[in-house]
Amino acid sequence: MFRGSDVVTEGLLTRTELRSAAWRPLFRDVYADARLAVTHRVRCAAVAQWVLPAGVVIAGRSAAALYDAASIASHEPLDVLVPTGQRFGPVKGLTVHRSELAATDTALRNGIPLTTPTRTCWDVAQWLPTEEAVAIVDRLVHHRLVAVPDLRESSKARVGKRG
Repeated sequence: MFRGSDVVTEGLLTRTELRSAAWRPLFRDVYADARLAVTHRVRCAAVAQWVLPAGVVIAGRSAAALYDAASIASHEPLDVLVPTGQRFGPVKGLTVHRSELAATDTALRNGIPLTTPTRTCWDVAQWLPTEEAVAIVDRLVHHRLVAVPDLRESSKARVGKRG
């Protein structure tokens, strides 16, 4: 994966060559080899490396998918969480959510900044229909990435806050 403007500036490709069948656009100015199997996970890696500014993380269903707790089609938008007060978006292919985000709510997994499993549970409970949120939380518990007592404690700490 690479930034199109960088390879054009370096003289490695022309704009016309970028539009050829050899390359696949993933996001604005982000390209990959057309032979690459583009999955939701690949798109998360691309957006983390080339699109997201510092402090913005993968969240919700997309974070759950990175924890192997949700299945998402490659073409579906990625959920990202922008801390309150930080400006970012809109970006085609992303669903941008805004909320308070503590450093303890974030993790790094395979080089991708995302919400912790506990914070992921909180976000899917807010953003998704109940049935889908319960299924994702159940999978995170089943994979032992979160414990029910920790979810209770986290939820109690957020009482009165937005969401």
